[in-house]
Amino acid sequence: MKPILICIVLLLTVNPLFSQKSKKLEQLFSTYEKAGLFSGSVLIADKGKIIFEKSYGYRNAPKKEKNTNNSLYRVFSTTKMFTATVIFQLEEQGKLSLNDKLSKYYPDFPKGDSITIANLLSHTSGIPNDTNSEYTVDEETFIKYISAKPLNFSPGKDWDYSNSGYYILSYIIKKVTGLDYDQVIENNILKPLKMNHSGFHFNNVIDENKAFGYEFLSDNKSNEALRFKTDHPFGAGAMYSTVEDLFKFNEALKNYSILKKETIDKAFTPYLKDDYGLGFQISTVFDKKRVGHDGGGPGYRSRYYRILQDDICVIVISNSELSHTDFIFPLVEKILYNKPYNIPTIAKVSREDLKKLEGVYSAENSNFYIKSADGKLVFKEGSYPRNALLPLNKTSFQLDEKFTCTFQPDQNGKINTVVIHFWDGTVKTAKRNTSNPTWGIIGNATPSGWDGKDIPLQTDPKNRNIYFLKNYTLKKGNLKFRFNNDWGYSLGLNNDNKSIAFDAYDFPIHEDGVYDITLDMTDIVKPQYSIKKSNS
Repeated sequence: MKPILICIVLLLTVNPLFSQKSKKLEQLFSTYEKAGLFSGSVLIADKGKIIFEKSYGYRNAPKKEKNTNNSLYRVFSTTKMFTATVIFQLEEQGKLSLNDKLSKYYPDFPKGDSITIANLLSHTSGIPNDTNSEYTVDEETFIKYISAKPLNFSPGKDWDYSNSGYYILSYIIKKVTGLDYDQVIENNILKPLKMNHSGFHFNNVIDENKAFGYEFLSDNKSNEALRFKTDHPFGAGAMYSTVEDLFKFNEALKNYSILKKETIDKAFTPYLKDDYGLGFQISTVFDKKRVGHDGGGPGYRSRYYRILQDDICVIVISNSELSHTDFIFPLVEKILYNKPYNIPTIAKVSREDLKKLEGVYSAENSNFYIKSADGKLVFKEGSYPRNALLPLNKTSFQLDEKFTCTFQPDQNGKINTVVIHFWDGTVKTAKRNTSNPTWGIIGNATPSGWDGKDIPLQTDPKNRNIYFLKNYTLKKGNLKFRFNNDWGYSLGLNNDNKSIAFDAYDFPIHEDGVYDITLDMTDIVKPQYSIKKSNS
């Protein structure tokens, strides 16, 4: 009788705590969802027990189909944990060693006798992170391409994140097992753990739970992000999964059911760099060690980790590039550890007021692009991802408390200045660029080639959002649309060869000739284009 009473007491004391945290988590994610700043699924577990699991936003925006806990998402670099796990399994089976030299598998790879499998796992090989999708179509193409690149540093002497290393690890897995990489992941991990909703070749998935990835997503508008034509980036990030399947993987690691304890301890130990081990990211939260792996690519963001000391597992996957996934995380952690936190009060700012803030603002060597779309203010700088700013009032916005944008009116009330506070404490005051930056075309189909300046497009005086060139001579080749000569702001062709997306594939020009070119930015969320042979 006594053990039963103890269990009842524990249930009464623990469950209300879980319930209280769940309510706070629900309030947090709902606030961001209502502001259009989160779409995805969340799973949080404490000592193997799921204490919060819920989904938000749309898996299919045009059809208004909502995400569920069964939604399938691309997890990108979270895949690296699975690649590393198979490498460790093969080592435990005596089929390879982490000390094996790359030259054992690729005898002609430059300096391959000084690069180990451990170097590839830990991003200390010096092999550059260069995995352009056109050069990763197969093993022969990629190895020929990447082996011609000079190393960034001597192997084992420095650290530089490299998807290339994980491509090579995937091919080594095939060489050792005689099976394709994705088949080995399925045989060794997915099937044994009953991760029945995880896999590869996401483009071919027809499951009703498939969550499409969006570069812009709101209740009224959406545009799909780039979809790779191949299963890119392979062993560096081609998997899809669900929050529940990733939780199964978490439990298997924790219970040493797929790897031995000594192997996992080795994987979770920093290798040259404090925040990366062998296939796993390492960090701390409130002085407690956490281990896992983030992922991110066109249309998706993935975060998974476990706080080892307290056995807390946090999994968040999003299918919107503009979701505030990274900025929500610190608030989640404060809730889990009963720390003080503040959910920002999100202001409603009219579309007219947002429109007044639009423009290109310049400071020193930086250009900041501010655009409004369907009630959101989108911020972009250089090669950094686009972010939707959270409105505090009609001139003050933030990503989190340490990254803020404050727009300042001049004496006539016009917004010409923005003051930006960055995470590292840097403050930049940027002025509106009055040189009228514009869209242009760039590529080897143009006289400028890929390394020159844009060929500027003309603007339709009746519609300033339509850019064009008439009777313009192009060569056989490729081109992209680019804004302000800035590779951080370019538009290409998605894999359907019809729609436009950021940082997507080149537009092909199949033969020399005279062309009419149009870029219609009337709908900034879903731009339209036309490249046709001139009739005149």
